[in-house]
Amino acid sequence: PRHTARRRLERRHSMLTFTLLTPSLNARPAVLTSAASRASAPHMMAWKSDTSIGSALRSSRDTLGIGQVPSNLIGNVVPTSIGKELTPASVAAPAAVTEAEVLECQAKWANAIASISSVYLEEGDFVAAAGEAAGELYGYGHHNVLFKPTKATKHPFRATGAEAMSYFVGAEAMKNDEFKGEDAGFAINGGKGWSKVVFTNHQIDLNGATAQAMGDYVFTDATSGDKVRVEYTFGYKRCADGKPRIYLHHSSVPYSAAPAAVT
Repeated sequence: PRHTARRRLERRHSMLTFTLLTPSLNARPAVLTSAASRASAPHMMAWKSDTSIGSALRSSRDTLGIGQVPSNLIGNVVPTSIGKELTPASVAAPAAVTEAEVLECQAKWANAIASISSVYLEEGDFVAAAGEAAGELYGYGHHNVLFKPTKATKHPFRATGAEAMSYFVGAEAMKNDEFKGEDAGFAINGGKGWSKVVFTNHQIDLNGATAQAMGDYVFTDATSGDKVRVEYTFGYKRCADGKPRIYLHHSSVPYSAAPAAVT
């Protein structure tokens, strides 16, 4: 009957499609024997004659295991014989950074500065305290960090964790001769310490796996009680361990116009 013949034709087409799109990793596709089949699938015959592709597929089998998608295909759509698509949708995207997490990161940063100063003034291991705080707060080792400290001069950008540590605890403590004379230890206020840091956000902008905050923070000198206002831009990024950490930190003192020249 006509319907039976049609179903047979559909099954045959499905088998041809499946053979084309999912070749065996152990052997090349079978030779198409009918002239009609060869005419309808010249690309398949060309594939069979390309031994380099077969070798690459067998190599992929040994490296990745049957059924895995090679990494160079991630991000592409792979068609199948049943009309569905394999996409990277099964790979979960990082959770969005929330405003509450931004505020928590800022509170931890402020507490870390006061805590490092306290350990220093008590003659404790402030370098270890700073290292632990930096690992928790900054994304060094997880992703690139764009850090422009407030008081850096000859080395205004700190791309590594070691350079950031030199800025926070001082070049002397880090035995970093290159930064001596520049890094007095911001986290310990050059030896005077900070007792408190207060953040005031001008604006927080949430952008999925990252968030940015701009505003000013006020540092209270632990020795004199004087307050110093500094302006900042922070960026936070979700890391592979699920924690948001700083990937951008730009800090500067407010602009002050120079006095007019005496004429």
